[in-house]
Amino acid sequence: MVVGIDEAGRGPLAGVVVACALHLRQDPPYKIKDSKAMSTLAREKVFSWLVENADFAVDIADPKEIDRLNILQATFLAFERSISKLISKCRWLSEADFIIDGNFFKTKLDINYRCLIGADRKVKEVSCASIIAKVVRDNLMLNLDFLYPEWKFSKHKGYPTKEHFSLIKKYSLTPFHRISFAPCRDIV
Repeated sequence: MVVGIDEAGRGPLAGVVVACALHLRQDPPYKIKDSKAMSTLAREKVFSWLVENADFAVDIADPKEIDRLNILQATFLAFERSISKLISKCRWLSEADFIIDGNFFKTKLDINYRCLIGADRKVKEVSCASIIAKVVRDNLMLNLDFLYPEWKFSKHKGYPTKEHFSLIKKYSLTPFHRISFAPCRDIV
């Protein structure tokens, strides 16, 4: 019994980091890849299947937590929150093997876990967790785009693109920008 854990949104200058803990009830009928290697359409298709065929929980760390803790610790916080939610929902998963994408994780949770670099490419549960996290985060950024249309969040999703850099120079930051990240900290 495996639970995969991954995140989306560590690198952006704006928005939350989203973590997902996921257990598959059956093997997917699709070739599963890391979310970054899939088109938006392919991710959405797999996401819809996962909603019906996986047990999962999603949680976040917000920009204020990211600025206060740093991105690594905020990611760990989001991981812990998603794992705790999943175990609360599916108590029997507390005995699962939890596989975290990455080389390091620190937690006070009483779980059996291991870190695996590139797990989002090697372990289907982690790949699926990355897909859920990415789709959820992208949809949150679409909501931000509605609130702040001039920032074009639907296009760059908060990532450090040329366009986002030019918008940072043009406008004052939103409450969703990470002020501890350059170039945002240079504006504050």
